Amino acid sequence: MGNNASVKQFKTDMLALKNQMAKNFRNEFLAQAAELRENIQAAIEHSVSGHLKDSVRIKDVSTDTKPSVLVIAGGPQTTKRTENGAFDYSLAEEFGTVKEEARPFFYPTVRGYKNRYREGVRETFEETLAESNKTRATRSAGGSGAYRGALTTRR
Repeated sequence: MGNNASVKQFKTDMLALKNQMAKNFRNEFLAQAAELRENIQAAIEHSVSGHLKDSVRIKDVSTDTKPSVLVIAGGPQTTKRTENGAFDYSLAEEFGTVKEEARPFFYPTVRGYKNRYREGVRETFEETLAESNKTRATRSAGGSGAYRGALTTRR
Protein backbone atom coordinates (compact mmCIF):
# COMPACT_ATOMS: atom_id res chain seq x y z
CA MET A 1 0.00 0.00 0.00
CA GLY A 2 3.04 2.27 0.43
CA ASN A 3 3.35 2.73 -3.35
CA ASN A 4 -0.35 3.39 -3.95
CA ALA A 5 -0.63 6.69 -5.85
CA SER A 6 -4.03 7.59 -4.40
CA VAL A 7 -2.74 7.09 -0.83
CA LYS A 8 0.26 9.30 -1.55
CA GLN A 9 -2.02 11.95 -3.07
CA PHE A 10 -4.36 11.78 -0.09
CA LYS A 11 -1.47 12.27 2.35
CA THR A 12 -0.23 15.21 0.28
CA ASP A 13 -3.73 16.70 0.22
CA MET A 14 -4.14 16.35 3.99
CA LEU A 15 -0.77 18.00 4.65
CA ALA A 16 -1.72 20.86 2.33
CA LEU A 17 -5.09 21.14 4.09
CA LYS A 18 -3.41 21.30 7.51
CA ASN A 19 -1.04 24.04 6.35
CA GLN A 20 -3.84 26.02 4.72
CA MET A 21 -5.98 25.72 7.87
CA ALA A 22 -3.14 27.09 10.02
CA LYS A 23 -2.59 29.99 7.60
CA ASN A 24 -6.30 30.85 7.37
CA PHE A 25 -6.84 30.59 11.13
CA ARG A 26 -3.87 32.89 11.76
CA ASN A 27 -5.28 35.46 9.33
CA GLU A 28 -8.72 35.19 10.96
CA PHE A 29 -7.25 35.57 14.45
CA LEU A 30 -5.25 38.65 13.38
CA ALA A 31 -8.36 40.26 11.86
CA GLN A 32 -10.45 39.53 14.94
CA ALA A 33 -7.67 40.80 17.22
CA ALA A 34 -7.48 44.10 15.32
CA GLU A 35 -11.23 44.61 15.70
CA LEU A 36 -11.15 43.60 19.36
CA ARG A 37 -8.24 45.99 20.02
CA GLU A 38 -10.20 48.91 18.56
CA ASN A 39 -13.25 48.09 20.66
CA ILE A 40 -11.23 47.70 23.85
CA GLN A 41 -9.66 51.10 23.21
CA ALA A 42 -13.11 52.59 22.63
CA ALA A 43 -14.30 51.11 25.95
CA ILE A 44 -11.64 52.99 27.93
CA GLU A 45 -13.46 55.89 29.56
CA HIS A 46 -10.43 57.87 30.59
CA SER A 47 -6.80 57.37 31.31
CA VAL A 48 -4.69 58.76 34.13
CA SER A 49 -1.70 59.46 31.91
CA GLY A 50 -3.18 58.92 28.45
CA HIS A 51 -1.14 55.80 27.80
CA LEU A 52 -3.78 53.20 28.61
CA LYS A 53 -5.34 53.23 25.13
CA ASP A 54 -1.89 53.06 23.55
CA SER A 55 -0.99 50.06 25.72
CA VAL A 56 -3.67 47.87 24.11
CA ARG A 57 -1.78 45.86 21.55
CA ILE A 58 -1.75 42.68 19.49
CA LYS A 59 0.94 40.05 19.86
CA ASP A 60 1.20 37.28 17.28
CA VAL A 61 2.66 34.20 19.01
CA SER A 62 1.85 31.78 16.19
CA THR A 63 4.09 28.88 15.30
CA ASP A 64 4.14 26.97 12.01
CA THR A 65 1.55 24.53 13.29
CA LYS A 66 -0.36 26.49 15.94
CA PRO A 67 -1.86 29.89 15.15
CA SER A 68 -2.26 32.06 18.25
CA VAL A 69 -2.80 35.79 18.66
CA LEU A 70 -3.03 37.70 21.94
CA VAL A 71 -4.63 41.05 22.72
CA ILE A 72 -2.86 42.64 25.69
CA ALA A 73 -3.28 45.83 27.71
CA GLY A 74 -1.05 47.43 30.29
CA GLY A 75 2.63 46.80 30.81
CA PRO A 76 5.53 49.26 30.70
CA GLN A 77 3.43 52.14 29.31
CA THR A 78 1.00 52.03 32.22
CA THR A 79 3.38 51.09 35.02
CA LYS A 80 4.15 53.80 37.58
CA ARG A 81 6.87 53.72 40.18
CA THR A 82 5.72 54.59 43.69
CA GLU A 83 7.32 54.48 47.10
CA ASN A 84 5.64 51.10 47.58
CA GLY A 85 6.96 49.66 44.29
CA ALA A 86 5.77 49.36 40.73
CA PHE A 87 2.06 49.73 40.03
CA ASP A 88 0.30 49.02 36.71
CA TYR A 89 -2.70 51.36 36.64
CA SER A 90 -4.37 49.37 33.84
CA LEU A 91 -5.20 46.80 36.53
CA ALA A 92 -6.63 49.52 38.75
CA GLU A 93 -8.85 50.70 35.89
CA GLU A 94 -10.07 47.17 35.17
CA PHE A 95 -10.54 45.88 38.72
CA GLY A 96 -10.60 48.99 40.90
CA THR A 97 -8.69 49.76 44.08
CA VAL A 98 -9.51 50.43 47.71
CA LYS A 99 -9.90 54.12 46.83
CA GLU A 100 -11.30 53.93 43.28
CA GLU A 101 -14.17 52.08 41.71
CA ALA A 102 -13.47 49.68 38.85
CA ARG A 103 -13.96 50.93 35.29
CA PRO A 104 -13.65 47.67 33.36
CA PHE A 105 -12.70 48.01 29.72
CA PHE A 106 -10.93 44.78 28.81
CA TYR A 107 -12.84 41.70 29.98
CA PRO A 108 -16.38 42.92 29.27
CA THR A 109 -15.32 43.65 25.68
CA VAL A 110 -13.61 40.26 25.33
CA ARG A 111 -16.67 38.45 26.70
CA GLY A 112 -18.80 40.18 24.10
CA TYR A 113 -16.62 38.66 21.38
CA LYS A 114 -17.00 35.01 22.42
CA ASN A 115 -19.81 34.16 20.00
CA ARG A 116 -18.36 36.26 17.19
CA TYR A 117 -14.99 34.55 17.67
CA ARG A 118 -16.55 31.08 17.52
CA GLU A 119 -18.55 32.00 14.44
CA GLY A 120 -15.44 33.31 12.67
CA VAL A 121 -13.48 30.18 13.49
CA ARG A 122 -16.29 27.93 12.27
CA GLU A 123 -16.66 29.90 9.03
CA THR A 124 -12.90 29.84 8.41
CA PHE A 125 -12.81 26.09 9.00
CA GLU A 126 -15.76 25.39 6.70
CA GLU A 127 -14.47 27.68 3.93
CA THR A 128 -11.01 26.13 4.01
CA LEU A 129 -12.45 22.62 3.97
CA ALA A 130 -14.78 23.49 1.07
CA GLU A 131 -11.87 24.93 -0.91
CA SER A 132 -9.85 21.77 -0.30
CA ASN A 133 -12.77 19.60 -1.42
CA LYS A 134 -13.21 21.74 -4.55
CA THR A 135 -9.53 21.37 -5.42
CA ARG A 136 -9.63 17.60 -4.91
CA ALA A 137 -12.86 17.28 -6.92
CA THR A 138 -11.41 19.31 -9.80
CA ARG A 139 -8.35 17.07 -9.90
CA SER A 140 -10.57 13.98 -9.78
CA ALA A 141 -12.63 15.25 -12.72
CA GLY A 142 -9.40 15.17 -14.72
CA GLY A 143 -9.50 11.38 -14.53
CA SER A 144 -6.82 10.65 -11.93
CA GLY A 145 -9.33 8.74 -9.82
CA ALA A 146 -7.72 10.04 -6.61
CA TYR A 147 -10.84 11.78 -5.29
CA ARG A 148 -12.99 9.52 -3.09
CA GLY A 149 -15.48 12.00 -1.65
CA ALA A 150 -15.66 15.24 0.23
CA LEU A 151 -14.39 15.76 3.74
CA THR A 152 -17.24 16.91 5.96
CA THR A 153 -17.78 18.24 9.46
CA ARG A 154 -20.08 16.78 12.05
CA ARG A 155 -22.72 18.99 13.57
